[in-house]
Amino acid sequence: MRTIFIFLLSIFCLASVQAQLKSELNLPRAGDVIIKQQVEYKDPGRSGENVLWDFGELKAVNDEYALSYSEPVAIDDSMYVLGLDTILVKNLTEGTLLIGTEHNTMYYYYFTENRWWVLGHENPTTLLQYTKPLIAGAYPMQYGDNYKYGYQSKGFYSSTIPFTSDGEAKILADAHGMMILPSGDTIRNVLRTHTIQPIRQVIHTGDSVKVEQNSSVEIYKWYSTGYRYPIFETIQTYIEEGGTESVNFETAFFFPPQEHYYLETDPENQTIIEEQKNGKKENPLAASTFNAFPNPMSTTLNVEIFIPVEAKIKIQLRSIVSKSVYINENKGKFASGIHRFQFDVVKLPKGYYLVDIWADNYMLSETMLKN
Repeated sequence: MRTIFIFLLSIFCLASVQAQLKSELNLPRAGDVIIKQQVEYKDPGRSGENVLWDFGELKAVNDEYALSYSEPVAIDDSMYVLGLDTILVKNLTEGTLLIGTEHNTMYYYYFTENRWWVLGHENPTTLLQYTKPLIAGAYPMQYGDNYKYGYQSKGFYSSTIPFTSDGEAKILADAHGMMILPSGDTIRNVLRTHTIQPIRQVIHTGDSVKVEQNSSVEIYKWYSTGYRYPIFETIQTYIEEGGTESVNFETAFFFPPQEHYYLETDPENQTIIEEQKNGKKENPLAASTFNAFPNPMSTTLNVEIFIPVEAKIKIQLRSIVSKSVYINENKGKFASGIHRFQFDVVKLPKGYYLVDIWADNYMLSETMLKN
């Protein structure tokens, strides 16, 4: 029965929900083709502001997956048949239907009133319909926003085994910052979304026999200003067995910006990219960003900082009442790029601390908890 579970978890992989996501800039469009590479999985990192994501050394697992979007064709100009769904054309006075195709699977979407919903999906082994649609995206969306909606589904595995599922899916924009891609490119103005989908699944194996499985899927997507589709994505699935939840599957995908085939016909995003290229910053160090982890900390504090230009780096750890407990003032200047530092905090009392990081006179700060 685990095979059924894996197929069910795959249904959310195409849900796309930047400084701000907008429907006119980020909603998938019919005719678009996106190429993505499967790469080694890496922990998605912390939430919060000014986060640095370093995916620069991840190796490719599979070089090319194609994701394409198309419009469904109405039968006799009167109705659409999308898996188990039949939708009358006359009922679509508002809203848009879309089909996303990837890995021999067709995903059915509906966009209306600034919400993007999953209606179902089908492939050679699974046919699923959401009797209460699954949220796939919300617009506009910016850092700190979150949306939560319940969903219900029914379907068949191998055309013979019926199942149902339900739960409450949540999408939140939980972080923003910059990232270093597997290609080595640096992308700024990145917004990360985090999707959490608990799944209570019931498989009907006989006349009165039911098998219930509890599982969940977590998806992180990184969007960059000026690009309609995500730049990076991680997926983790969990299964509950014997009251204990464990990782069942994990993977990551890199969407090379230069391979987004839609770019030549996306003038809205092209304009944004050109404006960013031509824009000038009064202080180049304003593009600095960092990670401080783990949080909470117990024995060791790690700090990673990216500086776009040469600068002096100073790190201060202080209690929330502004009592300094550690200052690391490095001599000389550091070259542009990523720099890493590690501190022993095992003897610090429990409580909250502030990590202040200076790149010359530009300061970044993060609140940390000591266990």
